[in-house]
Amino acid sequence: MSQLAQLKILIADDHFLVRQFVRNTLQEAKVTNIQTAADGNEAIDLVQKAKDVKQPYDIVFLDWNMPTISGLEVLNYFRTRPEYAETAFVMLTAESEQQNIMKAIKAGATSYIIKPVSPGDLSKKLSELNEWLKRKRQKNA
Repeated sequence: MSQLAQLKILIADDHFLVRQFVRNTLQEAKVTNIQTAADGNEAIDLVQKAKDVKQPYDIVFLDWNMPTISGLEVLNYFRTRPEYAETAFVMLTAESEQQNIMKAIKAGATSYIIKPVSPGDLSKKLSELNEWLKRKRQKNA
């Protein structure tokens, strides 16, 4: 089993087609454990429940503009909690202004992907995130 196949991933985006595109791309990269959330509240609930049952997400993709709670607010929420330090939070958003990218990076985003993204670029990013996770875990082991 490849290391990518072992990843647990959450895709939080209010657009169904974006969730499907990201899910399909990840599945082509052999990732099988994928959940989705349609808004920020649902994302927070799922991430906390996964941690509570000792099966935390490895990577959380967050859209910036979602109903109820924005992806940036979700990011801020989890980055103030040290128990989520080994979770990669990735902004996957159409927000392409430099100031927004900097705001997300300062808030603790592991990576930032501007939509639209190609399957190839998303797969490449997935490999980079997997390397980030490995380094994090080795450091904290």
